[in-house]
Amino acid sequence: MTLRGARFFGADLRGVRLQADDLGWSFGSGTVLAGAAQDLLLVAYGRRLPRGRLRGEAVARFTAG
Repeated sequence: MTLRGARFFGADLRGVRLQADDLGWSFGSGTVLAGAAQDLLLVAYGRRLPRGRLRGEAVARFTAG
């Protein structure tokens, strides 16, 4: 999936690298946003997650409240 393809799903992932803790998987480049693969998939689909599910400098962009 390219960044252009990721925007199709509703997420603006520019400048962010998704990095799964539980799998050997990452996507993108930039500031690392780390978490479980299932949570990162929700992020890629444009969902905002509760605090504490993700880690990294960009966490505020992808968490609710």
